Amino acid sequence: MQRKAKRSIRGILKNRLFILLGLFTTIFIFLDSRLRPLVIETACYKVQSLVTQAANIAIIEQMERTPLSYGDLITVSRDEKGDVSLLSYNTLEVNRLKSQITASVIEKVNRLEQTDIYIPIGNITYIDFLHNKGPKLRFRITPIAYVETDIESDFEHTGINQVNHRIFIVLKVNASALIPSYSTEVSFDTKVCVAQTVIIGKVPNNISDNMVFTQ
Repeated sequence: MQRKAKRSIRGILKNRLFILLGLFTTIFIFLDSRLRPLVIETACYKVQSLVTQAANIAIIEQMERTPLSYGDLITVSRDEKGDVSLLSYNTLEVNRLKSQITASVIEKVNRLEQTDIYIPIGNITYIDFLHNKGPKLRFRITPIAYVETDIESDFEHTGINQVNHRIFIVLKVNASALIPSYSTEVSFDTKVCVAQTVIIGKVPNNISDNMVFTQ
């Protein structure tokens, strides 16, 4: 009888243990399903902010070290009437600028240190009046990024026979936030104007479609 009673008690304890484990597992899965998207979203915003700031600083510093004018990057050709007929990149200078900025941005981004993000427990509930309430869970992220550099032009009519031509360096960034138990990636573009001028003279009505632009 005692053996049967012991076996019965052990069976009850095992069942209770399995129930507790199942309950804890269910709670963990539920909390993780609520927490994971918040961590990923917050980490994406944080990484994008950090990388964008670092990239902009790198571009400004590079332009201060090796200043270039609009004429260094673009050659404006005119026809016999003095009208603008051709815009062409100075390919050597443009490629050099892209290479220098890419190296500067990568160096600046690689120097980014680990940073913390915080998720208030109230946000997990998705209840409005608990938003940003309660103790905060801390997550440490390590930002990393891969950067590609491109160049873009923008034309804006500023008056009769006047067009403002701007040259932008465009950074195409693929960034990741390394977080224990989580991983997130974000892709975005950021651009900075590196040169501009006002082209005076007769220009096509739709300059972006009609004007010949070569590299």
